[in-house]
Amino acid sequence: MAIPNPQHILLQERHNLTQQLFERPYSCITYILRAACHEKLGYPDLAAGDAYRALLLTDETSDDSSEYHEQTLEAYHQDVAHEHLLDRLWVKTLRDEITNHVNQESCNGGAAEASSDEESDPVSNDIVQQLQLKCFACLSDYLCQCGCLKSAYDFAERGLQLNPGNSIFLDLRRKAVQTYNKLLLEKDPDWTQWDYDPREELPNQGRARRELYPWNHHEPDRFSEESLDFLDREMKKVAPKCEVRAVSLPILKSGTLSKPSPEPSATIQQLGLFAKEDIAPHEIIFQERSLLTANNRLHDPLCDACSAPLPPMSALESPLPTCPDCDDIIFCSSTCYSLATSLYHPAVCGKPDLEAIAKDPSPLAATNALYLLLLGRTFALSETQNIHPLDLTETKYLWGDFTPPQPPEQQYIRQLPFTFEDNILAPLHLLTKMDIDIYASLDTTDTWIISTLFAKFRGVASARMNPRTGIPEVCAVHPMWCLANHSCAPNVKWEWSGDIQFEARGGEDVVQWGGVGEGRKEGGIKKGEELLNHYCDLELGVKERREWAAGALGGTCVCERCVWEETEEERKKGTVTGGGAG
Repeated sequence: MAIPNPQHILLQERHNLTQQLFERPYSCITYILRAACHEKLGYPDLAAGDAYRALLLTDETSDDSSEYHEQTLEAYHQDVAHEHLLDRLWVKTLRDEITNHVNQESCNGGAAEASSDEESDPVSNDIVQQLQLKCFACLSDYLCQCGCLKSAYDFAERGLQLNPGNSIFLDLRRKAVQTYNKLLLEKDPDWTQWDYDPREELPNQGRARRELYPWNHHEPDRFSEESLDFLDREMKKVAPKCEVRAVSLPILKSGTLSKPSPEPSATIQQLGLFAKEDIAPHEIIFQERSLLTANNRLHDPLCDACSAPLPPMSALESPLPTCPDCDDIIFCSSTCYSLATSLYHPAVCGKPDLEAIAKDPSPLAATNALYLLLLGRTFALSETQNIHPLDLTETKYLWGDFTPPQPPEQQYIRQLPFTFEDNILAPLHLLTKMDIDIYASLDTTDTWIISTLFAKFRGVASARMNPRTGIPEVCAVHPMWCLANHSCAPNVKWEWSGDIQFEARGGEDVVQWGGVGEGRKEGGIKKGEELLNHYCDLELGVKERREWAAGALGGTCVCERCVWEETEEERKKGTVTGGGAG
């Protein structure tokens, strides 16, 4: 008799609970149960997302003026009718209180015979409090597992405010502090300064697994004949002299700089752009416009669609097109206006609460603000076109730098930066301001969908920096442009205003590196050669370039230039006796 696979059992349980949420999207208890399932599967970040939605539903249940009060009240009664759900929650008194509450209603003749001053069916405050305690405990536990220790501590504190002296929350609060203490000792075994204030000093930057979730059926086989044919058709629209091909690239790892090795490194299949014919130096070979753009400045004069700078009023022969129902929504051309009104703007039109979200952030928050705004544009495209956000042309074929399938002994787990504020709170707040029901739209707004989009954005988004401060202010995802792979000695350079362009390098633009017989000396691109882009400042040294590009690449760059320059630096230090890159 075959032994059941525990992972398969958990995935089936997750599937069943998700189907229940599709049928009863306002069930707080079902969210709590699915959170526990996500944790067992190794996804505490997704578990935290479920626990927070459950917490929001407790507020909806207790507040009869809230938007979804009637729906949550109905789900509450359905949960009470299924006692097997209640038996699986960790607070034993929860079942007893709900049962007593139901029995009391029966003895009193039910809600229909309630007194005139209790027109709506009351929900026991004790029951709601127990549900809130459960959510606080789950959030504290799951966020601690993610490394978001300050948020974990804060939710434990909220539990203690609701139920002072509760040993569970005292333990959770202590766990967050002890986890930080362990990290401090790992960095400095002699650390003795234990008198810090955890409310101020605990770190909040955590990590989450970056992978293709087993239940994600939207991700295409990027290397199938169907996908390559589609991408080639799209490529012809923006770069007639280029084609898309599969290419093998080394699997990159973060951390210490990689020394050259005679052993072949593990590789992963990737897509790349190749020249179908010879391309002359300085020739413009690629031009693409995208609507998946964002800027984090509140009143900067930029096109709402493509984020191109708007021309000065004095240079205009006629006024630029604007949205008549929105303030300060301007487009650089009738083309952008037409694209916006047909593809994304109706989902955000006339919603002033959206205007200030993620705008004018602090320097440290600027990058995450842009990712959040890209997420908002993605959902606007999705809502307007009635297409799943992962099936949009702008997102479907993007590389997400997901953990590649490998034997466990060779596995290198990819991770995403994760905080409660950036990955759960802010996205749900944004969706709510877009008037999207975050419960009824679970099939398009689930936490794993948001995480998948963030993974894709982090791998491929381009940005424009403020020339004075160096802070990123505008970003975009160009789905064809980002198919070009990285090199610190690229053969193209790019420029982005409204459209993004590739120009073949030539003359002084050619990146010079290497010794005699190494490196690229001439410009242009020969037929069959790969177009190579760059994700970092090429003037930097190898160490700084690698640090800059690591986020987009998913690890340490091992292009020919980086490997050669690293070897040269080590040789000069006397740590390498040989010469070349190997």
